[in-house]
Amino acid sequence: MRKIKITKQFKKEVEDFNKDLFKKRDARFELPLKGLKDLKSKLKGNRLKKHRKYVDLIISRYSEILNADPSTMKSLIKDFNKILSPTIVSSKYPNSKRYFYKEIVKVLRYDALRDKEFLEYLKRTEIRTCVYCNSQNTLVIEKLYFDKKKRRVIDTQAKLELDHFHSKSKYPFLATSFFNLYPTCGNCNKAKSDKDALFELYTYSNQLDIFKFKIDDKSILNYWMNLDREELQIELKPVFYKDKKVLINHNNLFQVQAIYDKQKDFGEEIVWKAKVNPKIYRETMYRMFNSLFPDKTYIDRAIIGNYTKPEETFKRPMAKYTQDIARQLKLIK
Repeated sequence: MRKIKITKQFKKEVEDFNKDLFKKRDARFELPLKGLKDLKSKLKGNRLKKHRKYVDLIISRYSEILNADPSTMKSLIKDFNKILSPTIVSSKYPNSKRYFYKEIVKVLRYDALRDKEFLEYLKRTEIRTCVYCNSQNTLVIEKLYFDKKKRRVIDTQAKLELDHFHSKSKYPFLATSFFNLYPTCGNCNKAKSDKDALFELYTYSNQLDIFKFKIDDKSILNYWMNLDREELQIELKPVFYKDKKVLINHNNLFQVQAIYDKQKDFGEEIVWKAKVNPKIYRETMYRMFNSLFPDKTYIDRAIIGNYTKPEETFKRPMAKYTQDIARQLKLIK
């Protein structure tokens, strides 16, 4: 819903993250490069010559792959596609029940990254909501089983949900690439699957908001006539016309507009607060409790019931929706 700018500092943090990746694991933990070399040695015969070459390219460019920014990932995709097409990569080996892409994802230790290292990173950065819809958090409940047949459940646990912008079934070499991992909710991840999304989370541009929720002024007047929240017309719109195609794709994949149409009570409450006009209340609160509220945005946050700064969008569900409408109605700046 809102992009994240790739700054020099951010790139340095990503490089440091990848440099230390899996280093805190115990000695029994098999590192990706070891797994890749073992996988390559198992790919015997002339029919798997290109598969070996594919794995060999991952080994030789492993560090670059981990740190690849969006443009570098596209360049890498071209290089890997010259060896094997995504269709072949996502298929079973000749005369085998095994999938090539699954073996690559496994030895790259994607599941381990998702369960620990990336989860710890997100805790530090406070990215807690789905980057596609911003209506739900990024944790899902998964069952733990006694055996591989998944017949008996041991327990359940909350785990991080991640989407691969470039599908891991088509481009498994990017399975653990930092800028290819998007924190999402379970619904959006399942909805996207291996489809192509046009919304890219990471950018070098300063234009981070390409969508904006807008409430129709006439619909507010109609609402006050009968207090029917269904009268409120709140739409997600492109900030610039050039992003209209991106928004159409976003709604087709994730049904964002439909999700928020079912949660108009949030918008309704913002309309109430705008009608009350808490300007005097805000000033009184700050004057009386300025020692408790060193930043006036804390009071704004209490008034609208969510974070108020654009850079805090990912901290809580519905933050962008709340901020955009509250800003339009001049509840916050």
